[in-house]
Amino acid sequence: MGGLPGDMCGNEISQTVSSPSGSLKAVVFNRNCGATTGFNTQVSILSATDALQNDGGNTLILDGSIPLQVQWHSDSAVQLSGLGSAKVFKQGRSVAGVSVSYGN
Repeated sequence: MGGLPGDMCGNEISQTVSSPSGSLKAVVFNRNCGATTGFNTQVSILSATDALQNDGGNTLILDGSIPLQVQWHSDSAVQLSGLGSAKVFKQGRSVAGVSVSYGN
């Protein structure tokens, strides 16, 4: 392995918020792909037993370092707030059976 552009990227977890039952988690992280790209804030919804892989977020990708708030309403509904006027690259509404809502 090695030599792929993705290998230059690294994820730095800023917070992990478990769902009410603890079976899922929302992981908020910054992904940095080197000096030529800026920081961005990403969210992945994962099983509680899954480790965050060195990939982009499966739920939300925003430009810049954004202090998001994560609030689970149930194991099948989560709200992500604090997006403000950030540029959105990806904004999923349903991920891994979880309904995702957004607030500013």
